Amino acid sequence: MGSILILTGRDDLTADAVVEELGRRGEEVIRFDTADFPTASRLAVSLTRDGWAGVLAGSRAVRLEAVKSVWWRRPNEFRTPDAWPGHARALAVSEARSGLLGVLGSLPVRWINHPAADAAANYKPRQLAVAARVGLDVPRSVITSDPGHAREFIGAGQVVYKGLGGGVLGPGGKRQFLPVALVSADEVDDGVAGTAHLFQERVPKAFEVRLTVIGSRMFAVAIHAGSEAARLDWRSDYRSLAYEPVDVPSEVAKGVRRLMDELGLYFGALDFAVTPAGRWVFFQVNPNGQWHWLAVKAGIPLVEAMAGALQGESQGVSA
Repeated sequence: MGSILILTGRDDLTADAVVEELGRRGEEVIRFDTADFPTASRLAVSLTRDGWAGVLAGSRAVRLEAVKSVWWRRPNEFRTPDAWPGHARALAVSEARSGLLGVLGSLPVRWINHPAADAAANYKPRQLAVAARVGLDVPRSVITSDPGHAREFIGAGQVVYKGLGGGVLGPGGKRQFLPVALVSADEVDDGVAGTAHLFQERVPKAFEVRLTVIGSRMFAVAIHAGSEAARLDWRSDYRSLAYEPVDVPSEVAKGVRRLMDELGLYFGALDFAVTPAGRWVFFQVNPNGQWHWLAVKAGIPLVEAMAGALQGESQGVSA
């Protein structure tokens, strides 16, 4: 029947739920964290006419030719012995990434998502350009390091400032992100010239939507903010939020399908604002976004859908 390979860390409640569901379905699941390579695991593969064949052995071993699907969930960084010199560790990590991910990435199986597609889709400027091209409604946006350009875009009102990337690792290994903020032209100074900045028009919101896409299935949840902070960015105040499943308008679903296809994504967590007039405005797609809390809060079958996708089921459309 084949094995399902899940690449993630040990502390991953989302993966735990899917592994449990797959176990109930009688599937063989191998869980592997790239942080265990090369110090606590071994790779031994040979090239054949059909690709790479052999064993990846950690706490459990998997024969790569027997893998039928791979979930690129949330693996950690490769780790080498602390006693090695810094340059040796950097070289070893580079070789480990090229070797292990190169071998795994060549497997002709279902990937959710392939790491190359995941990495490319994480660039927010690309997401916005593709979303506009496929017909989704996107906010007026500029990316600039020119203070004058920023002030001209902002004009007399306020716009939203957002980080472009996925944050950086801070003290203790905790990821730190730039907060979403409202900015007026008189707040823009020459410091803008220090790097690239994303400014977007402020979109009036009746509520926001997190749309989780798994294959051709779409699960939309309305997120109603209960505080001023959450109305600007719902991630800033989870305790104030209320959730309910909603339907996806057909034209939005069509645009999302085209977006996912062009980005090469099987899974995505998409964020929209729905205006008081009913417009769905696209903000971003996270190719590896969190979703398990929505399954619990809104009572939608995301765990079952992900388990079915990893089993190789064809995915019927579901709003």
